[in-house]
Amino acid sequence: MGRDLGIYELYVIEEFRGKGISKQLMRIAFNHQRQAGYSEVRLSAYAKIQAIKLYEKMGFNIRTVTMSLPL
Repeated sequence: MGRDLGIYELYVIEEFRGKGISKQLMRIAFNHQRQAGYSEVRLSAYAKIQAIKLYEKMGFNIRTVTMSLPL
């Protein structure tokens, strides 16, 4: 069984968003990770962000859902 890698945070400054930078960074990272023997990448994302669409287009699947309730 291969190793799993987690992406903790990926942030692109607002003025540079929508230019494919996140996708390029992730693809480069995935290539390096494959060469290092990782078999899966996991990440967490806030529910109401535009990046979720990118992650889904790149093939990420939702595995868990975390819910919160303000008190």
